[in-house]
Amino acid sequence: MPIHRPEYFEHGVYHIYNRGVAKMPTFLCTDDYRDFQDILRYLLIGFLTQKDAILPLPINNSNLPVTYKADPLSNGLFRPLLDLIAYCLMPNHFHLLIQIKVPIAEIKQDGRRIASFWSVSEFMRRLCITYSHKFNRRSKREGVVFQGRFKIKHIPKDSDVLQVSRYIHMNPVIAGLVTKPEQWLFSDYHAYILPQDLPSHSVTNTDLLLSFFNRSSQRYKEFVDGVISEQEGKIVGKYIVDQDQEQA
Repeated sequence: MPIHRPEYFEHGVYHIYNRGVAKMPTFLCTDDYRDFQDILRYLLIGFLTQKDAILPLPINNSNLPVTYKADPLSNGLFRPLLDLIAYCLMPNHFHLLIQIKVPIAEIKQDGRRIASFWSVSEFMRRLCITYSHKFNRRSKREGVVFQGRFKIKHIPKDSDVLQVSRYIHMNPVIAGLVTKPEQWLFSDYHAYILPQDLPSHSVTNTDLLLSFFNRSSQRYKEFVDGVISEQEGKIVGKYIVDQDQEQA
């Protein structure tokens, strides 16, 4: 099957999705979810100290085959390249809403470019490989964790970005795991509705979505809780990624 590589735009917003191989669970326990969240934070923001992590001392943990110490250059590597707008981790898949700041990044040495990479592709490669190693170690298994390449769709309209963010935050409710999105602990919905309770180093950049609601968390919550019209459902349907949208 040919790979459909989307065009990457500066300031473009993209819905990214991946699921477990053969639809198997990718998160078996709370520690798995927290590991993934910590890796997001490590790549997108960076850890200043171990106590900044979601769980105590995840860095340099000697019982993990891939440690943050083993890849020190990734600490905050994507901070100038990408913004995480929204995410939700589900038992057998995950959703990310990413805004690109720099589509193609360069690595320079002595003023010379020695390498370049697509920001999104490299971010997803490091995210999925690091998590897979940690997941396999904890669950005492071998082999791939995710089903092939990640899936991605560009969302060109701001109004559509809002609809997809609501879909992502409502995913646990749609799946019947909780009755309210704020009851699900493994998304960044709380960054939007309870920003005062979050540390300043939150991995999510809420500026884009809240700008549509005059920075009001309550108005965003009302939007997410609101009834989705048939037309809004059709809009979301355009950006639900599947096996036909793949990225190397």
